[in-house]
Amino acid sequence: MHHFICIDSFKGCLSSSDAARAIRAGILSADPDATIDWSPVADGGEGTIEALTANGFQHVAAATVDLVGRPIEVVYVQKERVAVIEVAAICGLHLKRPEDEALLLDTRGVGRLAKQILATGVSDLYLALGGTGTTDGGLGLLEELGAHLLTKTGNAIAWQTNPLLETDRIILPSPIVSLHVLADVTAVYAGTTGAAHVFGPQKGLTAQQITLLDARLSHLGQQLGVEHVAGAGAAGGLGGAAYALGASIESGAAYILQQTGIKERIRPADYVWTGEGRIDRQTAMGKLPATVVALSDRAHVPSILLAGEVTERLEQAWFCESIHDPDEVKTLDPVITQKRLARRAEQVVQRIMTKSSGELDKLL
Repeated sequence: MHHFICIDSFKGCLSSSDAARAIRAGILSADPDATIDWSPVADGGEGTIEALTANGFQHVAAATVDLVGRPIEVVYVQKERVAVIEVAAICGLHLKRPEDEALLLDTRGVGRLAKQILATGVSDLYLALGGTGTTDGGLGLLEELGAHLLTKTGNAIAWQTNPLLETDRIILPSPIVSLHVLADVTAVYAGTTGAAHVFGPQKGLTAQQITLLDARLSHLGQQLGVEHVAGAGAAGGLGGAAYALGASIESGAAYILQQTGIKERIRPADYVWTGEGRIDRQTAMGKLPATVVALSDRAHVPSILLAGEVTERLEQAWFCESIHDPDEVKTLDPVITQKRLARRAEQVVQRIMTKSSGELDKLL
């Protein structure tokens, strides 16, 4: 049997590569004669740089500032005249320190790096969104790329608090046609399914701050014409800000999978393996496992989905299961997680090898 593995990272636990290696070990334990193809993948968030580097992109070092303005050295990737910034490397939630106030985090560092890269004459610059700690509506990016953020009195904002709370009017520069967004979610700019309400709690914002920021996102989103754009709410509104500058918003999962040549690699496979740390209702909103499962379904290749936790099954998946047994405590320990991934993969292959196709349909 030939298997193709393209599993996302288990956030805070395993990289995409480590998860794939664990599954590979489990498959070979059950079937030493199996052939296996795999690639690190991502959906525009954590792991984007790793996935693209494995598919021909080269590292480029650069200096910018992080989500509170501290100097930081980062790496972006480039292939010919196409460059990709993993935004979380600049303003990721993991960069937030205990003393950093969640309300005051911004995206100026992303804009500063984007400006540097655009000045080199690239044909396309992609902002890979996901895993950010900011909810500034992308206003930091806008100012760095030439927008004027003005108060009610027409003065430039002072950046004494979140720019959403200071900005009343925005004057945009000329469109930047070489700019693109890779989004891992389809959230809109404002409202109950917008940047503040959906992602604010995990970024440390209080209920009062979320309500306040959402009102400003609604006001400015109407000005920018992004209030109903799917993906505009990604990365705390960074997707919408980039869209207002002329950027396209694309599926991060689809773009990265295209770079891996996924359609050609699925075709000869007997089974496709995917998954991530948690499968829930957000998975179907553009996350990588849902994209892989859909592509496998179209190619008529069964997909096997493994996750740390499954709260809502993907119906297109042939097999969708947690790697933890019912009597086991869920954990983020990487060693235990790798062992359980390998174990579950071995069990699945054993079922495949010992059951007829009709019996498997009933079993899986």
